[in-house]
Amino acid sequence: MEETLKRTRDAMILTRLSGMDAASAVNALTAAMNTFKNSALDTTKIVNKLANVDAAFAVSTTDLAEALKRVGNSAQDAGVGFDQLLAIVTSLQQTTARGGPVIGNALKSIFTRIQRTEVLDQLESLGFAVRNLQGETLPAIQVMTALAKRIDHLTASQKAMVTEMMGGVFQINVVKAALQDLGSEYSIYNSALDTSIGSTNQAILRNQELNKTLAALVNKTFANVKRAGSEIGK
Repeated sequence: MEETLKRTRDAMILTRLSGMDAASAVNALTAAMNTFKNSALDTTKIVNKLANVDAAFAVSTTDLAEALKRVGNSAQDAGVGFDQLLAIVTSLQQTTARGGPVIGNALKSIFTRIQRTEVLDQLESLGFAVRNLQGETLPAIQVMTALAKRIDHLTASQKAMVTEMMGGVFQINVVKAALQDLGSEYSIYNSALDTSIGSTNQAILRNQELNKTLAALVNKTFANVKRAGSEIGK
């Protein structure tokens, strides 16, 4: 019962901060919890991370939540953590201005394709490390970051081949945007990652401030009504 009440409270806070309806907020939190259940996350931490990234970058809590619902399982399979996922969604939202659902579906495709044997073998043939010493595939973000740092060393045809392999025909532009930011010295991804990791209780504080504002508005309205009543009485 305690856990249920806490999740309900967190869903209501997410609804208030993002403008999502209650059902969508519950679904977003449930999807994140189910996908990243081994990451020591709870709904309060998730909402705080969403709110903190929302406040620091040109991305909305709604876009982050909608992207999470669509790409969560694929990200987990590709070795992408919750903070990393928020960071890459933020990066793509800020650089491409696409909505959360579109970015989520694009990343789902990219994370799925980057794990394919033929893609990994092709990247390896170009000199990129895609497997560890045990032969296991490296996390997707690590592979993409390594590629981003050295993609300028490839020929034009090699670049075109790699981006199409990773994103398919429809997600090439998303792949290019992600690689461009990951390869930047001052990348949005790294900044958003630090922001998400450093989140504490931002959503709770923002909700408290909204409560203060609402309480002040109610008190002011009540005082005006009393004043108007007094004038009418006179």
